[in-house]
Amino acid sequence: MADIKRFERAKRNGEIHEYSDDDQMVIGATLTEYETEPGTIRGFQVIQDFTRGIEEWGAKGIYLFGENGLGKSHLLSAATKELRNHGISVVYTTAKLLIAHTRKPIGKWDYLNAYRAADVLIIDELGAEIPADWEMGELFTVLNGRQNRSPILYGSNFTVKELEARFNERQKGWGTRLMERIIESSVLEELTGDSRRFDLHIENTEQLNRRLMKHV
Repeated sequence: MADIKRFERAKRNGEIHEYSDDDQMVIGATLTEYETEPGTIRGFQVIQDFTRGIEEWGAKGIYLFGENGLGKSHLLSAATKELRNHGISVVYTTAKLLIAHTRKPIGKWDYLNAYRAADVLIIDELGAEIPADWEMGELFTVLNGRQNRSPILYGSNFTVKELEARFNERQKGWGTRLMERIIESSVLEELTGDSRRFDLHIENTEQLNRRLMKHV
């Protein structure tokens, strides 16, 4: 009986994961390989606690925010893999793609059902682009479908107040509603520090220099 249940759950999870934008995840991201700094260690610990004790979190999610290059997408991608390894269904997407998928004339309801049914929904890059007035309703359809039922993990470059202002610029009231949804259902965790992307630039340049030295 236990084997049958595991098989049925794996089958269900596989069907849900078909609607996940895994190509947007950070390749090779794991929690063990995430390099913490003073301004990111708490965010890492919160994500780690969520993956290890998701049952205790219930419907509560996480709003992870901070400047570019601090590893928000790395942590969310790693959380996706970690949770799936424990038989938990996770749909990973970006805010832009979520709205694009729910605008499709064919397949819209399949995506909406997957967003609602997944044990965990992860929406990265929230606020990177502001939806048109008529598109915001699709985002709220997804959020409302999970409210007080299942957790959402968010990644954003903006504080909730900055996010509120950006969305309200497009349509007054939408940003306030979004902020209230996030605050009601999530803990807010900020990552601070220096971007790691310049470090990668230096590393890539050093690798190139070593290659060129072979030809001298």
